[in-house]
Amino acid sequence: MPRVPNVRKSESKPFQWPKKKTSNEHDATKPDKPAKTRKTPKDKPDRVYTDTVMTIKPQFAEMIANREKNYEYRKYELRETVERLWLYETAPTSCITYVMETTRPKRPGEVNDPSGVGNDDFDAGLKQSKFGYPVLGLYKLPTPISSTQLKATYVEDIRLEDMEKIF
Repeated sequence: MPRVPNVRKSESKPFQWPKKKTSNEHDATKPDKPAKTRKTPKDKPDRVYTDTVMTIKPQFAEMIANREKNYEYRKYELRETVERLWLYETAPTSCITYVMETTRPKRPGEVNDPSGVGNDDFDAGLKQSKFGYPVLGLYKLPTPISSTQLKATYVEDIRLEDMEKIF
């Protein structure tokens, strides 16, 4: 079974950009340091780009499970590499309960399948969503993953200092 992708916790304090020094400023009290290089420990797993966590209302997750809904519609496009959507059901469930297999999204006018809830509206351009992710398969987790478990396992165990700083 695929791993749950890493989830990052946002900082508690609002981020502030450091003040920029002008080209003629130099802090004489601090010696020039060589740039730090980041080495990734070999025991850490690689980042997963084939899976993503997606929030969904419980009634829509149920419709997918009952095969009434065969596309999940979104306003945004996911990475091309995404193959599985880990469906996090919002309150009152508040758990990841299903893993949905999918492929590249379809755009309005490309679904051409009136059997699923919302498909005709999507094809007609009546939805705000511009991307339809087909439901190719659905797996129910034996034990749902709660938000508390996610936070403890995938947020609090990964310190900000252990992450690669991008900018």
